[in-house]
Amino acid sequence: MSDVSPQLIDRLLAISRALAGHIDPGSAFRATAIEIGTLIPHDHIDLAVLSQDGRMHACYEAGFHTSWSELAQHPVEGSPIRYVLWGKTPYLLSDNALVDDRFHFAGAFDGPIFAAKLRSRIIVPLRARGSVIGALNISRHEIGCYTLADVAVAQQCADLIAPYIFALIQTEEARRAMLAESETRNRAELLRVGASQLTEGMERERRRMAMDLHDQTLGDLARIARQVSAFRSRGMARTAQLADLEQEIAGCLAELRHIVDDMRPSVLELFGLRDAVEAHLNRSVARAKPPIAVRIADTSDGSADSLSETMRTALYRIVQEAINNAVRHAAPGRIEVLLTSTDSVFSVVVTDDGHGCGTIDPAAQGGIGHMHTRAALVGARLRFEPAGRKGGTRVLIEIDRAPADGKPATAGEQQAVSEVASC
Repeated sequence: MSDVSPQLIDRLLAISRALAGHIDPGSAFRATAIEIGTLIPHDHIDLAVLSQDGRMHACYEAGFHTSWSELAQHPVEGSPIRYVLWGKTPYLLSDNALVDDRFHFAGAFDGPIFAAKLRSRIIVPLRARGSVIGALNISRHEIGCYTLADVAVAQQCADLIAPYIFALIQTEEARRAMLAESETRNRAELLRVGASQLTEGMERERRRMAMDLHDQTLGDLARIARQVSAFRSRGMARTAQLADLEQEIAGCLAELRHIVDDMRPSVLELFGLRDAVEAHLNRSVARAKPPIAVRIADTSDGSADSLSETMRTALYRIVQEAINNAVRHAAPGRIEVLLTSTDSVFSVVVTDDGHGCGTIDPAAQGGIGHMHTRAALVGARLRFEPAGRKGGTRVLIEIDRAPADGKPATAGEQQAVSEVASC
């Protein structure tokens, strides 16, 4: 350091002080850009930081931004400074990068050089633990602004900030790994709690169905059996009696179909989500007093068919519960269901003009709690909101037509979701 001037030492110390207190690489670098500018005047400055495997790099810019920093990462093989990032050259110095072939080759992401008119350029490596972790890039619009002396100063700046940037990168990656681990644990806990809640709900539903069968259907069948026995003992039956008997048998069959449909949505399997929702909507309001008007519209162009069977069934169950809640508790005059779709999201909206639902607790037991659990299990977004100033409720369910996080569920998660969410 004997050949380093006191002025340079002061500036390097200023850069060191500027780094202090920052917790991410981008803000730390931007804090040093002004101080670096006092040593090496520039119109543009950026850091290219390598990923752990060395195949990709991210760009952090100070001052005006270019398309280099618009994408999260770029392949190193397409970078105009790849030879510095690969460690094949100790630096790059150019009087006019617009015509310098080292920055331009087939597949090079060199558009910003031309767009920002970055002519004079210095590129020096960032090193930490004996390896290149990125590069410091300094540019000006004018031609021939930099010398080898500037390269040496730029390298000293890079050597000073590299360890700090490296530490921040490691901290950021550790934080992401911790968040990913936490997310995995949360998903597992969600599946466990969701399965438990839905299993309890299914058991209550089984008991309800058993009571319905015992109290109504079996009672009706027993009465019909007694009537048939009476006819047999008398040896004859009048036409009116047979007609009443036929009507009672038809009623029993209708009730059994209703119970079976609740257990297994066959219309959904045979005809799709739209027809299944319409069938349930019409069945739910059939006995309502006063009558409830209904409307269903599908502008999704059959997008539900692109969802998995598990997704469709879970979505049907959520919509089914939304309709049931409106009919049983809101005293609506009208219920509408709308199926819509964009390139990325499939949505179902259930709207009623009833009393409204008030404050919704996602953790509540019962129907609404089950709706939230089913939605969470299949990655859907569920929202309750007022339908208008005069009251009513709007239930919005949205499902991404592709995984939001890009990560498939594990085999165990897929099986659990398939078995639980569609029950």
